[in-house]
Amino acid sequence: MPNTFTTLDTPTTDGSGTPFITRALGRPKTIVFSGQVIGRYIVEGSNDGGTTWDILVDDSGQQALFTAQAAGVRTFDCIVDRVRVRSIGNAQLTTPPTISLGAPPAVGNPVFGVFDVPASPGLGAPFDLGTSAGAFKTIILRGTLPPGSRYTVLGSMDGVRFDEVMLFTSDQQGARPIEFFCRFLRVRRDAGGPAPVIAFGCEGILEAGTGPTEISLADAGETATSSADAEEVLRQYRVPLSLLAPANLRVALAGESLGGSEGSRNVAFRVRAGGTPDVPDGTTLLTVPDTSSGSTAIVGDSPAFARPSDPSTLIKLTGQGDAVAPAVLRNFVLLFHADT
Repeated sequence: MPNTFTTLDTPTTDGSGTPFITRALGRPKTIVFSGQVIGRYIVEGSNDGGTTWDILVDDSGQQALFTAQAAGVRTFDCIVDRVRVRSIGNAQLTTPPTISLGAPPAVGNPVFGVFDVPASPGLGAPFDLGTSAGAFKTIILRGTLPPGSRYTVLGSMDGVRFDEVMLFTSDQQGARPIEFFCRFLRVRRDAGGPAPVIAFGCEGILEAGTGPTEISLADAGETATSSADAEEVLRQYRVPLSLLAPANLRVALAGESLGGSEGSRNVAFRVRAGGTPDVPDGTTLLTVPDTSSGSTAIVGDSPAFARPSDPSTLIKLTGQGDAVAPAVLRNFVLLFHADT
């Protein structure tokens, strides 16, 4: 599989750029910054489908934070599902800087998950990584931790005896890396207040006869068009489809379409490739109509298309209402898989 070299979407206004999907990439990721900056540019990672984000932090404590105009090359060891650039205080820039990412392909299929964090002090349920998880892991905590809080990540070989491998005592500690072998992970909470979200990514191991054959993008949130009739971009991603082994791919969409119970609707959801960011254009890979009422599960699978050769492909999920009801979607999954 080839290495990946891509330019991340870098906004000037306060906010975040389009996420780049990195689950098929290996552990070392080199980030190159070039251009002007007035405020701050932060490269963040997420391991739970884009809900929980935090700044990338290397094992030396170095953060993916750019505040000076001087060009910089930094390498971060991390296993993350996706990355994005967040801009703070750069609205006066006329041209955004260039932030590029380079990484090798993953040697095996990574494991991503969200820990069970108990609502009160105690132990969460163990997470079984299976027998194909590697030693390197990246753990992300997002939430407000009151003073004196302790959230301990525990590892175990046998699921019985657990030992401490990482400790969080405050928020904003970033996407922290650690290297250790174990089969089971769990969280011990010694804190009050609301429970934070703690997600993790674990590198996979090289197994003979295997290679990445699919990429899935899951989103547990809810999104809707702002108008009742115009097609609008609901979510967009940069996806390294060129890293997948199959020469011909298909994309499947599954989710829950929402609407009132007073009558049927005629809305549609589309998966598009390429075009202009934030614009519902490009090649239509899949259209999934919904002519039901109330909350309905939708599912669709596209015709086959050739695997793109570009390092990353702009993928847009759009919705279009029926002039009466907007298109509303939640709990959806996009799956790029082999044409079999």
